[in-house]
Amino acid sequence: MRLLDAGEFTSSREFRHDGFTRKLNFKPHPMREPMKALLASIDRHCVDDAESLQSFGMTREGLMSGTTGQFDKQDQAALGAGWVTGFSNEDIVADLSRSIHQLQQSRDEFDQAVRLAQQAREQATVNLNFARLLAGLEFAAIDLPGAEARLESLEQRLRELLDPHSDAGRAKELYESARREQVRQQEHLTTLRVKQGQLQQQVQEAEQQIARLQARATPSLTEQERTLADNRIPLTGPLDSSSLDDQERQVRSDIEHNKAELEARHAELSRRLVQLMGDAKRLDNGALVETGTDVPDVQAYLDRLQVLTEEALPEKLSRFLEYLNQSSDQGVTQLLASIDHQVDQIEDRIEELNGTLRRVDFQQGRFIQLVPRKVSHERLRALGRAQSQLRAAEFTDDQGESQFAALERLVDIFRQAVDSRTTLAARALLDPRYRLQFSCSIIDRSSGELMESRTSSQGGSGGEKEVIASYILTASLSYALCPDGADRPLFGTILLDEAFSKSSQSVAGRIIQALREFGLHAVFVTPNKEMRLLREHTRSAVIVNRVGAQASLTTITWEELDAHKKQRQALADENT
Repeated sequence: MRLLDAGEFTSSREFRHDGFTRKLNFKPHPMREPMKALLASIDRHCVDDAESLQSFGMTREGLMSGTTGQFDKQDQAALGAGWVTGFSNEDIVADLSRSIHQLQQSRDEFDQAVRLAQQAREQATVNLNFARLLAGLEFAAIDLPGAEARLESLEQRLRELLDPHSDAGRAKELYESARREQVRQQEHLTTLRVKQGQLQQQVQEAEQQIARLQARATPSLTEQERTLADNRIPLTGPLDSSSLDDQERQVRSDIEHNKAELEARHAELSRRLVQLMGDAKRLDNGALVETGTDVPDVQAYLDRLQVLTEEALPEKLSRFLEYLNQSSDQGVTQLLASIDHQVDQIEDRIEELNGTLRRVDFQQGRFIQLVPRKVSHERLRALGRAQSQLRAAEFTDDQGESQFAALERLVDIFRQAVDSRTTLAARALLDPRYRLQFSCSIIDRSSGELMESRTSSQGGSGGEKEVIASYILTASLSYALCPDGADRPLFGTILLDEAFSKSSQSVAGRIIQALREFGLHAVFVTPNKEMRLLREHTRSAVIVNRVGAQASLTTITWEELDAHKKQRQALADENT
């Protein structure tokens, strides 16, 4: 590490035009100019050959020059070797790994070359020894016929020895058989010795286990404890030394589990018992006012329960059952009977309305009738089932438990309906108007045959639906304005604002005829274009005179209206 002092700097130094330092970008800094001067003093530039090399120059072969004119050749390694960047050693590790891999490859190549050289050396040694033997051999010492005779004799002897029928062959066969038997017996002996060692080890382990079990078994169980253990601890399968520990652990785990369950149940029962004693003390605050609510106080509550059961409870139970049998179903029956009565009244009123509709033809020779039908909703069916269960529970001999439970279900149905009174199901249960739905039937007057029936706005043309709706509305108004026992309304004036603005003349005529038949006096508020229609179907007109916020009605005949128009026209002509 070098520590450089910038010192006082007053001048700047120019970079070489073909050097490397001119390619740097310098940020603003107080020491920028000293740093640029330092870099300019060691700046280098590339030249083509050694002859052109000057101070601080460098050739592509790696020859560099300094300030004193000395040359330095640094070509021991490649220019790109050994350069690493960054704040971690990953690049160094990667470079070392590549170097190790290259060295390993070189080592493998050298090892292969050494092995080939060793093989060549061994072969050369054999060839050299053979050559030495050949060099020391004399030609006169070679006895070819004697060697051939000895070879023939040895081959004959070898054939005799290999002959299976000869003594040597039989002896060799016996020898091989005995050798094989010896090997087999030796293997069997080794197996027996291994088995003997295993058995001795098992015996030793069994003796140690027996000693441990005997030490754990003392002191022994009594006869009563043994009987209790036999009844409470079921053993799965026969007992043996290998599974004894497992069975003991399983039994101990089961006992601990049962013990934990029993303790939890005991605690829960104790808590429940204390709670019940508190409830009993709160209900029977006379005899139990000074009694505690702990577990040791249970006997006092049991004694009090026995007194109540044997003395007071039967009489109270009898009075409760009598009251339950007499009045349990009265409120519900009264409510449902009231709703059914209102439904019957609605049906009677619809029948009277149908009587009004029968007086007017809807079409030529046909009239309209409203047919009410009772709604079958799931909430109503549930109410019916609850009533059936309540009636059946009255004959169940369980001290009123079934009857009380059935009555509770019935009350829950009504409570849910009241809580959600805006729903269709609740209305069908509590409101008699939602117990019925209606259909419109068109009946032939002469034969009484049903020609058509409609339950919704589906099907038919818009004009037919308009006529049906107008007839039903007109009949409803006539029925609503009729007093009891009368067939026509006492006051039947109604106002119709632009009633026929979108209706055809035939439909309008039929509606006006229906208004006359129903006994209604209609006041039509309509533009002048509908005057012709009203002229054809009515006998008089109502003129509305409006002045500011004041208005007056004048009823005149059509003849008087025509004369009035002519008079107004004459006055207008005269004024003109």
